[in-house]
Amino acid sequence: MDIRHYPLRRIASVIGASAALANFALTASAKETFFTPPIASFITKVDGPTLRLRLPGGKVEVAQAVMDAARKKHPDAFLLMETTGDLEIRSTALKLDSRTMLVLSPEAGIIAAPDCTATALVTITHAELVSISSSGAGPATLDGGGHDLIGISVTGGKRINIDQLKLTHCGKAGVDYQGCDAAAVNEASSVTRCFFQTNGNGLRVTGTAGFMCLDNEFNSQGDVALAIDSLTSVVAGNTFSANQVAIRADSNRGIIARNVFSDQTALELTTKSTGNLVTENRGSTENLTVTIGGSRHQIFRNEIRGSVKLAPEAREILLLGNNDLTTPAPCTGLQVFNPPTFAHPHQNPMVVPGMKRFDLTVKGGTSAKYLIPVIPVDLAVVAEALQHAREAHPSDVIVLTLIGEFVSRNAEGLKLPPNTCVILDGRILADLGAPLDPLWVREAPLSQLILLPESGFCSFSGGKLDGARQAFFPINANTGSTALIEGVKLTAGARDGFNTKGRNPSSPVFLRQCSVYGNNGRGIWAHVAGRIHAIGNVCTGNRMDGIDLDAGSVDGTALFNICTANQRHGVFIEEAVSHQVAFGNILNGNGQAGVHVWNEEVKGNTGQNVVASNQCDSNRRGVSAGGRAADITAHGNLFFNNICRNNRLDGIMAGNSNATGNYFSQSVVDHNNEKDILNPASGIFFNGVLKSEEKPPAPVKNAVSGMDKFLVTPLPLWASLGAGVLLGLLVARIFRGK
Repeated sequence: MDIRHYPLRRIASVIGASAALANFALTASAKETFFTPPIASFITKVDGPTLRLRLPGGKVEVAQAVMDAARKKHPDAFLLMETTGDLEIRSTALKLDSRTMLVLSPEAGIIAAPDCTATALVTITHAELVSISSSGAGPATLDGGGHDLIGISVTGGKRINIDQLKLTHCGKAGVDYQGCDAAAVNEASSVTRCFFQTNGNGLRVTGTAGFMCLDNEFNSQGDVALAIDSLTSVVAGNTFSANQVAIRADSNRGIIARNVFSDQTALELTTKSTGNLVTENRGSTENLTVTIGGSRHQIFRNEIRGSVKLAPEAREILLLGNNDLTTPAPCTGLQVFNPPTFAHPHQNPMVVPGMKRFDLTVKGGTSAKYLIPVIPVDLAVVAEALQHAREAHPSDVIVLTLIGEFVSRNAEGLKLPPNTCVILDGRILADLGAPLDPLWVREAPLSQLILLPESGFCSFSGGKLDGARQAFFPINANTGSTALIEGVKLTAGARDGFNTKGRNPSSPVFLRQCSVYGNNGRGIWAHVAGRIHAIGNVCTGNRMDGIDLDAGSVDGTALFNICTANQRHGVFIEEAVSHQVAFGNILNGNGQAGVHVWNEEVKGNTGQNVVASNQCDSNRRGVSAGGRAADITAHGNLFFNNICRNNRLDGIMAGNSNATGNYFSQSVVDHNNEKDILNPASGIFFNGVLKSEEKPPAPVKNAVSGMDKFLVTPLPLWASLGAGVLLGLLVARIFRGK
């Protein structure tokens, strides 16, 4: 064949691996990832037989005929189809119907012929339980040859997984996904570990809920790399470069987290979008632009150097802790809060636009010599100094730095006034003269060390808040201010580490990188409150749950936390809450489940929640769901790509008679002591395929920092000792000059 008419991908394969693909592999190995390949095509009994086919390469019509004949003969079967060579598309696309798994490889992809007139390479229409993936070590290629077509076109789809593909030279889009039900997260689909290069658009998503876009790379799209409209979706671990626009989001209450941007237009939140959380994304270059329309978005702790453009109709937009993002002049639709914290004690005079800054330092008890007793300063002294500062500076942001040891002898603790930032370099200890571990009594007067303000902004960072098993809560947030709690040790609360019950739902709270341990109830309790975001915390040894998203919680999240050795659950989602997201957490060694989705007594459904990419190891159960009665249920949740291994009973409890219709997809479930899956008939199960007859190695996922790699997969003792001996010998040789 004349090389001038040969597909571009084949030319690249003849002359060697393309530079872009090599760059993709290098980048993917260095960036944080969240998707773990599943270990089986499906992990529970399916209705009907499973039929494995080998499709011949060449003209797609021949492969389509083989597939159609098999479907006609086995209408209820799952068809697992492996290609033996490139499928060539001319006038018609490859058509996939329900219950189909297409396994491609780096040597056997799908290519457009030079004279291709088809509108897509692959079409999926009104189908469900479909996967397209690569069986090789690298991605399989779908090459549009520069024609005005779509790589994979999905219309009316649900429960479709697309994994480890390279979609290139598709003039319209690499993947165009239109879902079936815009509100049903248990019909969610996914695109993971794909490489989109030199398409018109990369990935377009609409008409669906709970969409998972994880660990993809988007390079050199002519228009928008990712255009997404999906309720409670998750976009994480993706890399964007050389595109006209990286992300354009129409989504409602989506999560956009830990992506890497180098496109000048990094993010557009459109007029249609509402309530998205954009957090911990990074920019790999300068002068990036974030354009914000819509309402109630929370732009939190992103490392992006550039500027924010606000659409005229935008309202209730919060930018918190984005130190390198310049913002427009203050306006009614925008709130900006850049608090100085223990880890980032900046001296910028602007903490809140339009307000001055006043710094106040109060020193507590200190000891100049080891073992000399420290006499703490009463917290009442701090309260008095803070009151005087507020009276003298009523319109300023007060930055209060506390150094040393303090003691709280008043059940009210330190009540923060509005617009106060506290940096603690030391400890506050409760000494209320109260009995230890007081019995729980309904409507008992509350006690705390820190009470957040009723309005305005506030932050508390650093140090240790020790409830001494007397104060109910180290921090009580049952108030109303927009708040950041960062890098604080919250311990020994007689009830919970962090309380929110009865909080004004209009003001969000962010708990980030805190250690919440040894509390008598929950570590972090989101209850009758709105937008409580727990991000990158360590919650361990609490008497109940690490993180509890309880009744009346609205739009709460638990992202990238480590919850271990809690007596009940790592993360508990309960009591008829909806649209909560638990993503990217490490939930090991808890007394009950890693994640439990349940309804005990509130009439309604604990439903439409997303539980994704969590590691649940060595708990009683990995993930579980259930309801107490027909009208007190937990139905229609999404459990995506959770790792459930080595649990004392079961990997997954799919539900019970009062909780059905939960969807478990791309799960990694094995080596559990009793059953990998309990009550499988209660749930819906579908995994895509990684490799034929192969199991991948145990995963390593990042959560709070790189150190969790060692926490999750520790070296064997012999290996640790051997490494220590080798290191010692090496150091000795260096000191001997050898």
